[in-house]
Amino acid sequence: MRLFAALVTVLSLGLAPIPALAGETPTPFAEAGPDTVRTNLWLTQALFTDIVHEAAGVLPAGGARVALRPRAKHVAQPLFDTAAFAELTAAGHEVLLDETDVSATRPAAEIAADYEFRYFIEDVDLAYPRVGRRFGLWRRWLDREFQAVVQVTVLEKASGRLLLDRRLVRSYADRIAAGHLAAVDATTYGFTTAEPAEGGLRAILEELVVVGALTGLVAVYFANSGN
Repeated sequence: MRLFAALVTVLSLGLAPIPALAGETPTPFAEAGPDTVRTNLWLTQALFTDIVHEAAGVLPAGGARVALRPRAKHVAQPLFDTAAFAELTAAGHEVLLDETDVSATRPAAEIAADYEFRYFIEDVDLAYPRVGRRFGLWRRWLDREFQAVVQVTVLEKASGRLLLDRRLVRSYADRIAAGHLAAVDATTYGFTTAEPAEGGLRAILEELVVVGALTGLVAVYFANSGN
C-alpha cells in the first residue's frame, strides 16, 4: 500500500503544473516598461513607417502635395495610410488621398497633387515558428517573426517621371515570454494574430497517438479479412 501511495503521489506531481523557477516568471506586460515588447499591431505600423520613410526619400526636401494612391484594396490599407500620413507630414509634405479605381472605365476627377505615391500591399505576415517548452510541455518563450512587403511607385505628375518603382520588404524578429502572448497578439486583423508552432514532447505524443490509432485500424482490418 505504501508503494502504491508513493506511486500515486509521484504521478500526481508529474501531472501538476510545475512552478516557474526563480527568475523565469515574465514581468507583467503592463509593467515591463517602455521599448521592451511591442504588440503585433504596433509592429505592423512600424514596418509600414520604415517602408514609407525609404520611399519618401525621393521626394523634394522643400515639401510638396503628395497623393496616396492604393493600387488594390487590402485589409491593412488603413494602417498603411496612417503610417504614410504621419511620415510624409513630418517631412513637410501635404498629404492627399486618391482612392480612384485604376480599373474604372470612366476617369475620376483629378486630384491637385505634385506627386503620386502609389502602393500595393503584397503581404503582411506574422508567425511564431519556434516555441520553447519546459519538459516539452509548458511554454516558456516564443520566437516571433513579422514581415511586410509593399510595392511602391512614386510618380512626378507634371513630367510623368518615375522617381521610384521598387518592392520594399521589411522584417522583424524577436523572442517573447509565453506570458506576454495574450498581450501582444491581436485579433483586430488576420495578420496580427497567429497560432504558435507546436513541438517537443507534446507533438511527439500526438504523433504516437495518430500512429497507434492507424496501427490499430490496420490490425482490425486484417483480423476481419482473415475471417
